[in-house]
Amino acid sequence: MKTIGLFTGVYFNNIGNAFIDFGAEESIKAAINDDFKIVKLSQCPFFASSMGPGFALKENKLIHWLWVKVMSKYAKRLHDRTYSAISPKEVFNLIDLTPLDYLVIPGCDLTVPFIKIFGEVIKNISIRGTKIIFLGASGNFYTDYEVNMVKRYLEEIRPYAIMTRDPEAFKHYKAMAEHTYNGIDNVFFVNRLNIPKVKTTKTPYIVLNFDEPKHNSIRKELEARFKDRNIIYTNHKPYPYSNIKKMVDKGIMCSDQPLDYLFVYANAEEVYSDRVHACIPTLSFGNKCRLYSDSPRIALFENVDLYDIQKELTQIDNLQSRQEKQIEFLKNILI
Repeated sequence: MKTIGLFTGVYFNNIGNAFIDFGAEESIKAAINDDFKIVKLSQCPFFASSMGPGFALKENKLIHWLWVKVMSKYAKRLHDRTYSAISPKEVFNLIDLTPLDYLVIPGCDLTVPFIKIFGEVIKNISIRGTKIIFLGASGNFYTDYEVNMVKRYLEEIRPYAIMTRDPEAFKHYKAMAEHTYNGIDNVFFVNRLNIPKVKTTKTPYIVLNFDEPKHNSIRKELEARFKDRNIIYTNHKPYPYSNIKKMVDKGIMCSDQPLDYLFVYANAEEVYSDRVHACIPTLSFGNKCRLYSDSPRIALFENVDLYDIQKELTQIDNLQSRQEKQIEFLKNILI
């Protein structure tokens, strides 16, 4: 029997990371038979050790205000270089503990932060003979700095497969692995989970999910437009814990259970959000959404032919066939 490790993300920092892991697991399950088993291995110890001081700063009200009002404008230029100061420490972790035939790394991981935080442990397990698969992968900003660092790293570890979620990542890294595939984001697979569709006490309702303060004016405009409709508010990044009471007292849905969010999106009539991973589960469940974002990550919608998601309410077509093609590719390389 062969063992597949799934390198799961950190949820308190962004609940959407859980959706990525859920979708990745569903696609892997669909691709394997009884000769395989899946072991989930958390990124948490590495993340906590490397990022703890930085998060303490971000939770400072003054630092947070400076970032939102000033520094975020320069994120593309400064984001990756700020990670050069990180010095990862050796911590107890399940990757070192577990013999693996494959390690599947889902999500936005062809990035400078990922390499700085997790690069060494992945390199070590690759040397041990584990085959590395990047699943639903992408970069952050695709700056020269990022692309060059990622390429150098990929040359070192020579991954077994890179399955991208946007055409930009595929363009840069299609020659960097034995097997490559330009596919779809993992979250497009969450409809394979057993999330019930029911008539809720608020049905029909819409969801407003706006975590970025710069989009407050958009949220208020939508509130005014939909004042006669049932509205549910969600937040994907409610931590630190001291913030959660403030949010729930305002009627915003916060939860440490990712499935709670998926239940809300599965049963929504429409979702309006500044987060890519509020829109993708909504689309996966067959519902309508509109995205308010200029993040480079919106390029992933090109791989499902959704070019107007920033302009109008959108639904997805032919999702099942796209899922099946990605599952078939995964099935053929898991041997």
